[in-house]
Amino acid sequence: MSLARKISAVAEMRQAEWIFICGFLIHLGIVYPGFMCYDAVNQILEAREGVYSDWHPPLMAIIWRFTDSILPGPAGMLFLQISLVWTGAYLSFQAFFKHSGSKALAPLLCAILFLPPLFGISGAILKDMLMWGALFTAFGIAGHIKNYDEQLPRIAFLMFALTALVLWLAILIRHNAFFATIPILSFAIYRLYPKNSLFGLVRAAVPGAAFTLVLFVATGAINNRLADRHTFPWVANASFDIAGVIKRLEDKSRQQAIFDQLAGSLNSTGSVEPLLKAYTPMYWREVFRTKPPTLQLPKNSMESQIHGFESLSDLQRQTLHKLWIHTLLAEPVLWLRHRLAVSKYVLGLVPDNSWSPVIMAKDFPSDLEQVYGSHPQATKLQEWLEAGMSKYVEYWFFQPWPYFMLTICLFFAAVFRQVTAKIEVICLTSSAILHELGLMLAAPSPDFRYSHYMVFCSLLSLLLLARPWLAKAK
Repeated sequence: MSLARKISAVAEMRQAEWIFICGFLIHLGIVYPGFMCYDAVNQILEAREGVYSDWHPPLMAIIWRFTDSILPGPAGMLFLQISLVWTGAYLSFQAFFKHSGSKALAPLLCAILFLPPLFGISGAILKDMLMWGALFTAFGIAGHIKNYDEQLPRIAFLMFALTALVLWLAILIRHNAFFATIPILSFAIYRLYPKNSLFGLVRAAVPGAAFTLVLFVATGAINNRLADRHTFPWVANASFDIAGVIKRLEDKSRQQAIFDQLAGSLNSTGSVEPLLKAYTPMYWREVFRTKPPTLQLPKNSMESQIHGFESLSDLQRQTLHKLWIHTLLAEPVLWLRHRLAVSKYVLGLVPDNSWSPVIMAKDFPSDLEQVYGSHPQATKLQEWLEAGMSKYVEYWFFQPWPYFMLTICLFFAAVFRQVTAKIEVICLTSSAILHELGLMLAAPSPDFRYSHYMVFCSLLSLLLLARPWLAKAK
């Protein structure tokens, strides 16, 4: 065989690998060196200072401190984010698509990552993007776990341990990854001890949920140790929920009474009326923006160095925590109505509510440039892409609700088809649904990046279910 034919044969065998390598390089090249919004600037400032708060995950700032010493600015973190996403894509292809027999599957899987609802914020340095990459990679690793009949026990347990480790990274980076982690970890356990029934998957979910809870508790302890400044971000959620209940109470005297307790725990005073006018289920901070102010954010709470609510005393925080629990238990229906209203914003069911479905050069917080330093100018391609995608951010395909409905439909389609062949779809859709339900219970705002992982899971699940038809059409 001639050298040219040998090269051609090797190239054909490694066609998928080249597709993913090229996809990774194109993706990285387009969004390089990465885009910085307020959260990103706050985190890199902590990384450079070497003093970490728990408003954002301390581990991310610690990693950024290391990458910033090698590639100053966002580039190092961008490389980590994009690498995790494309590693997950390649591992998932090898585990779930390679043996389907269709040459179109590798390009289609890569193409998903370039769709505007996913690509639009993929270059922003955000904990949500790191979480996405970690969960995707863990899903791909879990797909390579085989039971003892097909794989050496040592290798199988090593793959499981690696899956759990990457999932733990996701939780360390984004605490609400807890919900999305449960199905993936359960899937990994199922792959270790497969049972060809839906009950087998449900049985694997029990230890999966327990193990995930252990990782979540350990994450809290680790973040507590890593943080130099404790900002108590739960105070924002507590204030938001209590304000939502106050808004829906019909008894004016009870409104004022609960408000007095809430205001007292936050070093504030005044009447409940400004709060009733300011409250919106769209954003927790609106209840702190009344003029004249009633509820007041502590000084420097949201500036270049986030101090959050650390200025509150232990007694004030304890009082607020008790009030939060008591209010939810006393008025569960009103709290659910509040969270339902928040959910409509989270899912994009309220017009003009999309928060940053495209995060590129224009989102850099210029008021923080003095403390951050100069940032790279956007390329012509980046400006063109941003302008092109921004025209359509109010269209349905940039809203989370169609993807949430699609995910639910795909879940039931997988459940009622041959379960043994569709376990990965059940796992992925469950992960997306639980993640989104977690947002409905606790999201402080309708930021599109919160639902980004669910959008991705819906599209990947659709491709997974389409494998038989794509194989026939090859």
